[in-house]
Amino acid sequence: MDRSAIEAFLERFVGYASGATTMGLLAVADRCGLLSWLGEHGSGTIDAISEGAGLDSRYVTEIMSGLAAAGAVGYQPETDVFTLPPEHALFLADDSSPYFMGGWLDMVPAMLRQIDGIAHAARHGGGVGFEEFGQRMIQGIDRGNSPSQQVFLTTRWLPAVPGLVDRLKAGIRVADLGCGSGTAAILMAEEYPRSQVSGFDVSEAALTTARSRGQSIENVEFLRYPVEEVPLDPPFDLITAFDVIHDLADPLAGLTRVREALAPDGQFLMMEPNASSHLEENLTDVGALLYGVSAMHCMTQSLAGGGEGLGAVWGRERSEEYARRAGFSSFEPLEDLTNRFSAFYLLTQ
Repeated sequence: MDRSAIEAFLERFVGYASGATTMGLLAVADRCGLLSWLGEHGSGTIDAISEGAGLDSRYVTEIMSGLAAAGAVGYQPETDVFTLPPEHALFLADDSSPYFMGGWLDMVPAMLRQIDGIAHAARHGGGVGFEEFGQRMIQGIDRGNSPSQQVFLTTRWLPAVPGLVDRLKAGIRVADLGCGSGTAAILMAEEYPRSQVSGFDVSEAALTTARSRGQSIENVEFLRYPVEEVPLDPPFDLITAFDVIHDLADPLAGLTRVREALAPDGQFLMMEPNASSHLEENLTDVGALLYGVSAMHCMTQSLAGGGEGLGAVWGRERSEEYARRAGFSSFEPLEDLTNRFSAFYLLTQ
């Protein structure tokens, strides 16, 4: 055996384990209000943080020590002061920032709680259904997606489609598929009051939140339909789906239904994880993250419904293949919007 290879993998495994425990510490800090206090005040000693946040100092000591070791917070031993740098606060404490990752502190624990069920499915088939991940997953998806949508949806994503904003201002019919807790649909309805926006989802829990948030907005509605059964008449001028299609039991049927639900000059704006369809091009930290989330959520909840289990890492090439098979004549990657994590595509009849 190669001793250097053994040592190298040991270091890598320690990284896996410390990453998992750091996510746990961040989740605890998020839920008890510690991250929120740090985001507001920036720094403090253990006593100041404990008193200010109303927390037990022994827990604060251990949590802050672990986060300092992980590099999430800074530590000055000469003054015993811990600091959350403002750049880190964008990810951990500021839910108005497009970089905010607080949703992962809900989603990762929700996925890990289902390990036994996923292992059972790996042996016997089937999967773990979406509803089994519970309210924490719904909250995590909302917290994970909403910040970027609130910052970019009406300022960058929609304006990237030529002529679309003018049409929205004039008034068109819009469908947001897999709308979840309603952020995108509500943002479009508020920004473009002459357009009628319909949000569709299969989760009644998510729809309850969406309806509550949108109850005072006349031009938005939320309906329980799977993508594969979205109403066809009257047709929609714009359909959006943000990180949805790969989760479907039958993605091809879903895309076909989207095409059928579009008006002749309608447009479909689709956001999906930014990945290749070829494993050798995904051997990165982001690839590892996507495959992990896919196996522990996206793929398994599709298989639970007797579906294809396409998974999050279907990639650009398969996305275009499925779009063509569904009958779309145009598949245009929107390169100006694509980032490290998300790819955007414009599809037309």
